[in-house]
Amino acid sequence: MRTTRFFCDNINPDTAAVISDAQFRHLTKVLRLSIGDSVELFDGNGTIAQAVIGKIEKNIASLTIKDIKSYPKPQKNRIIIASSIAKGERFEMLVAKCTELGVDRIVPVIFERTVKQSIQQQRLDTIALESAKQCQRLFLPVIDKPADFKNVIEKLKIDYPDAKIIFGSLTSDTKSITIFSPAENDVIAFVGPEGGLTEAEENMLKKINAQSVRLTDTILRVETAAIAFAAVLTAKRILIK
Repeated sequence: MRTTRFFCDNINPDTAAVISDAQFRHLTKVLRLSIGDSVELFDGNGTIAQAVIGKIEKNIASLTIKDIKSYPKPQKNRIIIASSIAKGERFEMLVAKCTELGVDRIVPVIFERTVKQSIQQQRLDTIALESAKQCQRLFLPVIDKPADFKNVIEKLKIDYPDAKIIFGSLTSDTKSITIFSPAENDVIAFVGPEGGLTEAEENMLKKINAQSVRLTDTILRVETAAIAFAAVLTAKRILIK
């Protein structure tokens, strides 16, 4: 039976770990765990620990660390989904599923044809956290604040200078993403709005040697395309390891 996992940003082998707020409510009200029960803690930055509940007070639970391991954050084969913002729950689904699949970074992009939407950053962070708990991944994805397309390109080129860059296209000469080989490079996948990329935006991508790829023969919604990119790229990453 899998041990229940909780997020805790203060995992230290020399001191008691403390769980509060939503994590505390889940531990006490939903799962109804009690003193002496064993749980698993992770901090989203590569540290995971086995712990035992030592004390439950009004709003917090204190846990004794029994075993702790730390893993280095990956510095290659990272997957970055730079996606046009989709409306409300659709972008939340994108964040949840990309987190489950193992995407390292999610960048909300404002393209020329993006329908302007407000982003609740804290809610997206919470969705990513809950998805990470569910899928048992060690590292939380980075979720950027929304930025316009040009600024995103400039920032990602600095952050991932050797990354291979791809974007979806349905033109007749575009090859299937199944042929694309990331090798050990990071990959940045741009997902345009449902109105499509403008000619100027496509030219900007071509200037930085971005490669157009075909996901399907159908026109996909933003969140579907982003999740499809994530699924294919994370599957390819397994083959490289």
